[in-house]
Amino acid sequence: MWRKLLALKIKPIDGELAPNRTAFDARSAPLQVGVCLSLLLAFTTATVFVRDAWALQAFQIGIFVLVAVYLLAGIRGRKEQLAGGVTPWLVYLIPLWGVLQIVLHTTASSMETRLSVLKWGALVGVFFLSQIIGHTRTARRNVLSAFLIFASAMAVLCLMQIFTSQGRVLWLFPSGYPEVFGTFQYANNYVQFVELALPIALWRAMKEGWHSWRYLLAGGILYASAIASASRAGAVLCTAEMLAILLIGLVKLRDPETGLPSRSTVAVLAAIPILAAAFTVAVGWERILVRFQQDDPYTTRREFFSAAVDMTKQHPLMGYGLGTFPEVYQRYAIKDFPFYVNHAHNDWAEFAADGGVPFLLLVLIPFVAVLRDAVRNGWALGLIAVLLHACMDYPFPRPAVSGWMYLLLGLLCMAKTTSYGHHPLAATTLPDEFNPHQSA
Repeated sequence: MWRKLLALKIKPIDGELAPNRTAFDARSAPLQVGVCLSLLLAFTTATVFVRDAWALQAFQIGIFVLVAVYLLAGIRGRKEQLAGGVTPWLVYLIPLWGVLQIVLHTTASSMETRLSVLKWGALVGVFFLSQIIGHTRTARRNVLSAFLIFASAMAVLCLMQIFTSQGRVLWLFPSGYPEVFGTFQYANNYVQFVELALPIALWRAMKEGWHSWRYLLAGGILYASAIASASRAGAVLCTAEMLAILLIGLVKLRDPETGLPSRSTVAVLAAIPILAAAFTVAVGWERILVRFQQDDPYTTRREFFSAAVDMTKQHPLMGYGLGTFPEVYQRYAIKDFPFYVNHAHNDWAEFAADGGVPFLLLVLIPFVAVLRDAVRNGWALGLIAVLLHACMDYPFPRPAVSGWMYLLLGLLCMAKTTSYGHHPLAATTLPDEFNPHQSA
């Protein structure tokens, strides 16, 4: 390789090299976009506790600027391969539904709907950019590695702060709550973030064999932090993720196409639950056991869900306007609570109430369309877990969770496109993310 490099001729810089410089920019653009996108997602996660509007607006502006620069600054020297099919187009239509509500004057609050359009627009931008950076297996692996490193650091911070911070983020900033979980004020939102990252660690551990100790460590820390947060749904779903990874590993163990070394994989599969249990014992089961002993875990959520269903019955086609649930809820409340109801604690019911059944389908169908691929690419199992968690809480309104969701959705769509798009028999083989020996 070095002889080839030394043998290259040095040419003077002139106008003839302009096409080469453009090609170089086109090749480096996905890397630059990936770094910027990862930093923006890390920023919105690190500032999720900030109540002022500047934090969310800074994230949205950053995404919009990044998309605009990519499309308009001339760095697209070649046509990029994007995910095909109907799924991406449904994602792109999501913010336009709010625009349609504003134009038709069907929203109860045009201001709230405009804000929701910006939120959804930023998530659509994340989805688009994730396709740009995820066109190869190596690129997807690098992005997932960056997410896993960040999530593991957040889990360590969570475990350190739960018992020592007295509700202060980074021990400095008052959150207004008795506990904080990393930078999250709400345990369920934090666990949803963990649900997205945990399968990446476990999947990597299963594939790497004897060299997987760092992924096992990351998985143990993530699982322990989920248990320590005392989220009942999170504890169940994280445990289900771990069992699902074990089951998939056992099923694929003897498959020659996976490239998994049998002995090392068996050792890792045995180590995953042992290490998770050890970390959990270290942080303690007491908090989560107390939560499970409550008589009615669905208290208050039942009333919110009932109100959202009644709202959907009144306006099943257009809804009351994206982001208007807190304002309209009071008309349909069946019980008074001594606190402000900000969400329905069921994203799917809230989507139907705010945007009608068509909007619910716009959000739901793209995720349902990739469920099979999420199982085949085990690192994406977190999407299934968060979709289930959305039945009892609200991951979508928090870009610190939903931003990573649409990142994984875009990467999964690209994994499907690159795996099935080059060979007529590709649909009968495993996607490239499973085989560590397959080239990018």
